[in-house]
Amino acid sequence: MTDESRSSPSVLFEALVLCDDIRFENNGKLLLIGVYSDMVQVFKLPLQLRSLGLAVRAKALARGRIAFNVTATDPQGNSLLEASGEMNYEGEPGRTIWLPIVMGPTLLTTEGQYGIRIALGDLPPIHESFLVKKTPGPEAPAAPARPN
Repeated sequence: MTDESRSSPSVLFEALVLCDDIRFENNGKLLLIGVYSDMVQVFKLPLQLRSLGLAVRAKALARGRIAFNVTATDPQGNSLLEASGEMNYEGEPGRTIWLPIVMGPTLLTTEGQYGIRIALGDLPPIHESFLVKKTPGPEAPAAPARPN
């Protein structure tokens, strides 16, 4: 392998979608369930999540195997979840690809900034984050007023 082929990346990170779960439809589509913004609002802590879905959108610059490693950490920097593996891309270079990763279960113990480290191929890791924040519980609905 030449130095030139090592320096050119085979994939470029574009975006991360954080959700509760990722499912596959029969037609090849991904179904993202419970999509979050950059904030996960919860009624109580600690909270056990059955799963944590990470849909990584990237641009494939070449055909071949794409290694990945994803780590999620709590606000104190403790490792919560880790996933690694390879994806074999055989499509056209320059296309958008999705790398669906479902990890879990995991325990959210405290409010604060949780980190996600994404390493794709030989590129330096990308660091993303999401905020976990407690929100007041749902209020009980008021009884309907009766007309006089």
